Amino acid sequence: MAFNPPDIQIPTPIWAERHITQLATYDGNDYSIPPEAVGHPLTLVAGPETVRLFDGQQEIARHRRSYSRHEMIEDPAHIAAVVKDKRKALGATGSSRLSSHLPRVGEFLDAAFACGEQVSRQSKKLIELLDDYGAGELNAAIEEALERQTPRADSLALILERRRRKSRCVRLPVDLSHHPHLRHFEDLSVPAQNLEVYDEGSQDEQ
Repeated sequence: MAFNPPDIQIPTPIWAERHITQLATYDGNDYSIPPEAVGHPLTLVAGPETVRLFDGQQEIARHRRSYSRHEMIEDPAHIAAVVKDKRKALGATGSSRLSSHLPRVGEFLDAAFACGEQVSRQSKKLIELLDDYGAGELNAAIEEALERQTPRADSLALILERRRRKSRCVRLPVDLSHHPHLRHFEDLSVPAQNLEVYDEGSQDEQ
């Protein structure tokens, strides 16, 4: 149910009772919310200079209003709280293992969160990829994903599968030094064929 919070500059909320995941979108821009409010039904009230968010009767966020487009307006306190929660989520899903095997995992997860990904899901997927491909391959994939600015677990999976297919196509030279009985094949030569014979035969058929 919509309500009129005290001391607002317009008579009614812009929108009410919306369940927000990570950012509140209004008029083409995104506004941060505290992590504890994620998933709650929130009410947004926009004035000429501010955008305010309410959880029930409690104001949980206040931002300067942007009249640009596609701008992200963040409260540093919200970001700090998200980072703290992210570390907890990482710890709950094997942080010691990931951090010990993947030196840039923290940087990767920070970049993934900045792209709107859920850290807990990314951490879980990283552990699965670590089990499937090993630390060496996963580290290489993380390096490539960060360089390409695609910090997502799905991107890592594609990179890893591509590297696996490529490695299967590499043919190593055969070392015959350990197989003396095959050495006489090194002296074999194949005589060159006179291809004019085949040309003459094809002309006769015509």
